[in-house]
Amino acid sequence: MSQKFEKFGAEARIELVEWYGEPAIRKIRIPKSYREHGLDKKLRTRRTKEETEILSATKIADVDVPEVFFADPRSSEIIMEYVDGTLLKDIHERKTAKEVYTKLGTYAAKLHSNGIIHGDLTTKNVIHSSGRTVLLDFGLAFVSDRIEDMAEDVHLLKQAIKSAGSNQIRNFDYFLEGYGAESNGKHLDRIKKQILEIERRGRYARVD
Repeated sequence: MSQKFEKFGAEARIELVEWYGEPAIRKIRIPKSYREHGLDKKLRTRRTKEETEILSATKIADVDVPEVFFADPRSSEIIMEYVDGTLLKDIHERKTAKEVYTKLGTYAAKLHSNGIIHGDLTTKNVIHSSGRTVLLDFGLAFVSDRIEDMAEDVHLLKQAIKSAGSNQIRNFDYFLEGYGAESNGKHLDRIKKQILEIERRGRYARVD
């Protein structure tokens, strides 16, 4: 395999590897030297196990995520499907953007209705590939049925869209359309209200 790829996040090293002759992504949680060794090992093992379980639950919820080929919580390692495509942040064609953001809205609604919070719902963690819309990186995902946590998910995406320019904000409307259609409006009004509260707190903090 001639391709080379490796990147480091806050919690993990991600690299492109070969798995039975096909490209795959290998994710390993990195030891933290500032943590006591035993505690660090325990935390990395637990988070790897939780991420694997959440990816499985996400598949059951009919959200397209990379297939997990292998996982070993003891070594804090997951090997999963490599998805080659275009990140959502790099999609500028209006028809495609509308399609992907609407689909992402349905995904978020499905996750939230199953008590799953993505934790890092940004335009860098969605990829469009051969007609698929694939949601990536569940390293910060957790289980919760709190409206506040759902709203934080949605607010994070809104901020990512706004940072791309004022002409992109319509994409958030497409996302909300998909969310509302999938959930039949359940939680959506409360989520919108909570987002306004999050933004109000942010403005207040900046004034202080």
